[in-house]
This record gives sequence, structure tokens and C-alpha cells, in this order.
Amino acid sequence: MANLSPDAKIPVSPQQNKNVKLSLSERTADLYSKYFPDSMIFALLLTLISMVLALLLTDSGPMQVIDHWFKGFPWMFTFAFQLILTYAAALVIVESPAVGKRIEKIARLVKTPSAAYVSTALVGGFSSLLGWYIGPVVTATYARAIGRTNDSVDYRLLTAIAYSSFVVWVGGLSGTIPLFVATQGPLTDLLGGLIPLDQTIFTVMNMVTMITTVFVIAIIFYFIGKNKKVVVPYKDLLLEKEEESKPASSQQAATGTSEWRTFADKINHSRPILFVVGLIGVVYCFYYFIANGYKGLNLNTIAFLIMFLGFMIKNNALEYAKAFGKHMAASTSIAVQFPLYGAIASLLTGTGLAEVFSQWVVTISTTGTFPMLTFLMEGLIHLFIPSAGSLFTATGPAFIPAAVELGVDIPRAVMAMNLGEAWTTLIQPFWALLFMPIMAVGTKLSVRDFLGYCLPILIVVGIMWIIGVTFLPM
Repeated sequence: MANLSPDAKIPVSPQQNKNVKLSLSERTADLYSKYFPDSMIFALLLTLISMVLALLLTDSGPMQVIDHWFKGFPWMFTFAFQLILTYAAALVIVESPAVGKRIEKIARLVKTPSAAYVSTALVGGFSSLLGWYIGPVVTATYARAIGRTNDSVDYRLLTAIAYSSFVVWVGGLSGTIPLFVATQGPLTDLLGGLIPLDQTIFTVMNMVTMITTVFVIAIIFYFIGKNKKVVVPYKDLLLEKEEESKPASSQQAATGTSEWRTFADKINHSRPILFVVGLIGVVYCFYYFIANGYKGLNLNTIAFLIMFLGFMIKNNALEYAKAFGKHMAASTSIAVQFPLYGAIASLLTGTGLAEVFSQWVVTISTTGTFPMLTFLMEGLIHLFIPSAGSLFTATGPAFIPAAVELGVDIPRAVMAMNLGEAWTTLIQPFWALLFMPIMAVGTKLSVRDFLGYCLPILIVVGIMWIIGVTFLPM
């Protein structure tokens, strides 16, 4: 058995769990894994629930409901492809020997489980504040490296920490709704004009709330990790792989070590061609960032940079294409489930069901309770519409006039909607799909294996954010 640090737990396999008295967090996670359906089933159940509610609570007939559902199916095609491309390209880099060894070297500096859990929470929180498209790649890569190099760390808990820390992205530089209201759009007149970021993201309320959240999440998981009785390391979740017997020519093609007989062979396995194209792309990308500043940083530019960095690392184009194709399979859940959520979002907005939900809040709100009730209702609707832009477009026309009528500052109402939208991310498997292509590749890990550990964070973050959006000065 490997030497374990003083605060390490002896790795215990799932088969040895029966006689171990689990901690409260472990019992919660265990129940969650037993009764919470797979993320695909969750999406299908939400589809059926949204259809039934639309029929019961709106004037839409069956064919109208199905029609809205059908029209929304392609809403997230572009988003899904952006993510699939980004994660496949990122895995090519992460698993290349040159980069992989350096990442693992950094991971080996983390000696204890407590350090692993806390550092993952901090890396995840602060990288997510920089951008929702940055946090998952950085955090999942870091957490996976720790899991692979430290058998005293529970990989399910580590994944939960990586995912939970992501929740603060909504209060960071890429917060969708704050950027939405700061840009000319269909709701600008309803808002009374543009609302700049210094009235939303860069307010005292938001900055204090987000920074506090990052550290509170780290502290909570420190104690959850300390009390853990059963540790399931990364190696116990690995899929059993059969040795593949490759023809000699195929092996030579992968390594590029044989003497190629034809001109085409030489071109196909030429490193300079791929490297030069990669270099051009990377140099231009940095020029673009310098010229455009933070505004130039988005999912498209991140995908561009990651792909062309991979060109510079791999030996030849065929090797890159083969590695990229292998890692595309890790993102199949994104390809299948994102269109389903696009269809659900279209159904809720097209039938007016989202507006029905928001009107319930408006009818019972007072000036004091409006931020809290708005926060809670946005969290509920987010289960059906995980896209912040679609959610705000659907509910804003109800919440914003109500805020004006009740005397609630519009920026505070906007932030209540913004934070509520992200809050239930902690129990909605949609966004967990951003982490799975890296965290779960080559393993038996599924969303329901770790989402139960996020429940304490859901409760604490919900209380903190309600207090912040209700009482802290803007």
C-alpha cells in the first residue's frame, strides 16, 4: 500500500462500504446516487413535465406545445458544437506527454487530501470568475491530475468540488444577464436604458458575495473531506481496457518512426506543416487578445487558441486528428442533451409558461420580499431553462415592471434574477456536462455519483445569496 499522509484516509473500494459508518455528507451523496436518475433521463423527465405544465397552466393546445418544443430543438446546436470542439481539443493537449507530465508534476505538489480539496475549490472559484468558459477546463484538468496522482483522494468528492466551485461564474466577468443588460437589445427600453457592469458585477454586493462564496465552498469541503469515511480513488473508477493489437504499420504511423516510402506518407507525417499553422493561429490569437482586451475573450476564441496550441504540440496532422476523434466521444452527452434543453426552453418561452411562473411571484411580492422571491423562482425555472439569456428574455418582462412598481432598484432585481438562475446549477446536471468530458473520460464516473455532495453547497449558497441580494448595498 502506498504511504499516506497524516490526514489521508485509507482508500476503500465500494465493495468494502457495507460495514463502514458513513458521514452525513456521504449518506446524502449515497442516497442521491441511488435515486437520482441519469442526466439523460433527467432531461427527458423535464421534457414531459414541461409539456404537461404548459397544457395545464397556459392556453396552448397539444400541437402548439409540440410545435414550440420542435422549434427549440436546434437552439443550442452552435453552443453544443463549441463545447464539444473545445473539450476534445483540450483533452488532446492535456493527454499529450509534454503537457500531461507537467500537469501531473504540479498535481504531485499537493500531498494531502485536504490540500487537494481546498486547492481545487479555490482554483475552480477564481478561474470561473474569469469566465464560465475558462473555469471548467482549468478546474477539471487540475482536479483530474490530482485524482490520477493521489490515491488518498476521493475522486467523486473531488469532482463535486470542481463542479460546485463553478457556481460563482454568474457573478464574474462572463455573467450572462449582466452582460445582456449592458448591451443594446430587445429589453433595453423595458429596463429604462443600458445598465453598465458597475451597477451589477462590480457592485459591493456582488463582489463581497462572490469572494465570500469561493472561500465558504472551500471551507465546507475541507470539513466534508475531513469527515470522509470511504475513499474511492480515481484508479477504482477506471474502465477496464483490453489491450489493442495493432498492425506494425499502424503502430509506426502513430509514432512516425518508420521510413515513409511515398511523398504522400512524408507529407501526412510532417511535423513542420502542422506546427507552422499552429504557430500562426496562436500568435494571431494573442494579438487579438491584446487588441480587444477582455472583450475578445469568449468561447470561440478559447476554442481557437486550444486547437492551435494542440497543433503545435502534436507530431503530425494524422496524430492530431486521431487523438481529437478519440476525445470527441467524451462529449456525446453534450451532443444529445443540449438540444433537448433547447427544446424545453423554447416550450416554456413560446407557450408563456415561464411568464406564468414569474407572475406568481409578482402577485405575492412586497418591496422587501421581491429580491428573495425572484431569486427562488428564477432558480426553479432554471431547472427547465438552463440558458441564462433565454431565461431572462422569458421572465424579465414580468419581473422588471414589478420591480419598478414596488420601488425595487432595477439593478438589484437584475442581480436577483442573475444569481437565482445560477443557484440551482448545483442540482441541475445540465452544466455538469461541461466537466464530464475531462473528469469522466476513461472512467465509470457519472453525474449522479457526485451531485449529492453539492447539496450542502446549494443550501449554504442559497442563504448567502438571498442575504446578499436582499440586504447588502449595491
